Amino acid sequence: MLGKQQSNELKNSIVEPCECQYGFARLFFYKQKGDLQLKTLRIGLIGAGERGANSYAPYALKFPHEMKFVAVAEPRADRRAAFASNHGIADEMCFDDWRGLLASKPDLDGILIATQDKQHYEPTMAALEAGYHILLEKPIAETIEKTTEMINKAKEKNRLLMVCHVLRYTDFYLEIKKIIDSGKLGKIMSLDQVENIGNWHYSHSYVRGNWRKSADSSPMIVAKASHDLDILNFLVGSKCTRLNSFGSLSYFKKENCPENAAERCTACLYNKECNFSAYRYLTDWPNMNVFKGIVMRTDDNDAFVKNLETSPYGRCVYQCDNDVCDHQVVSMEYENGTTATLSVSAFTKDTKRQLKVMGTLAELEGSMEEDYFEIKHFGSGKVERHNLQVPKTMHAGGDERIMSHFAQAIRNPSDQKYSAEFSLMGHAMAFAAEESRVCGGKLVTF
Repeated sequence: MLGKQQSNELKNSIVEPCECQYGFARLFFYKQKGDLQLKTLRIGLIGAGERGANSYAPYALKFPHEMKFVAVAEPRADRRAAFASNHGIADEMCFDDWRGLLASKPDLDGILIATQDKQHYEPTMAALEAGYHILLEKPIAETIEKTTEMINKAKEKNRLLMVCHVLRYTDFYLEIKKIIDSGKLGKIMSLDQVENIGNWHYSHSYVRGNWRKSADSSPMIVAKASHDLDILNFLVGSKCTRLNSFGSLSYFKKENCPENAAERCTACLYNKECNFSAYRYLTDWPNMNVFKGIVMRTDDNDAFVKNLETSPYGRCVYQCDNDVCDHQVVSMEYENGTTATLSVSAFTKDTKRQLKVMGTLAELEGSMEEDYFEIKHFGSGKVERHNLQVPKTMHAGGDERIMSHFAQAIRNPSDQKYSAEFSLMGHAMAFAAEESRVCGGKLVTF
């Protein structure tokens, strides 16, 4: 509860929203007719899948005074019903298609769009045209042309288009950015970013799952690593001038299939020993509850196994219709002379991001998921360890923090630091990297 003096001060303030830190939530107050009132943002969701419903939207349940989801569009009835129940959304504000949601002209302060990659363009363009502020899951779109068009539409309509490049909002990268800008490492000469997808995560999403084919979603380097290219740009603080890339689909192919393996795990003689057996959803895969829920939301293991007989997630990883890379590297040069590399690989035990920054005075190395980085000073030999108290949520707290910043950006859309325009270069680099890879590693100049 606000103290009496604090309450009186707020009541006497001007008729402008003011942000104050109180506990863990940011409370926004408006003075109307002499009374102190709490302003809660009304948000709509298009796409109630894993990212939209389970990664971003829980923020509204944790901080209900800051925002509330009041509308949802989701084609799958089970997901739509579950989301509506969790957030107390009225039946008339539940839609099986984004067109129905927008046609109802809902009273919303913003919309979160978390559909599949190739389903970003149409709802985003329509929502911007209708005058809504947008938080959009990455990548922005499946082509650079659509990406640019969407950013231009937001500028034309003077609406906020913000991209879920959540790494920019994590303590790990924010603290490293401060170190770089302080000069403690000297002049930054090179950076190495490693995106360890994890063998189990890759087989789920990029062999069996929604991102297995470039034509149906986007290239792996765009879908998965536009995050990483964006964060390298953020850290370097300069423009990329040229890059090239190499990579291929080398392992998850028919020729590597064990002899006499079945097309489905449920009928395969290797289903108890294969590292990629779909039965591992029930046993020992990391984050198995998250990925099991994507396959089928049930606590009945018998029903889950029965579902694997027809589900895409029950297929043999060596006999799918996947065509995206399972490993890729990108080499970059920046305008200020800094060089950088990005390595993305399916062939890792853990799912984590690792970074090494090499300066003229010291080097910095750490891992986002392990909550630390170390600075090794050249002259003194001193090793300086920075331990971070990071929330154990997806993307080290970045998913939650971006929702907080979305709320701030809605209240002050003129603040351009949240604009998708700052994400454009990372996307352009990702598309250029794929062009380079397909063309045998040719050099692409910006």
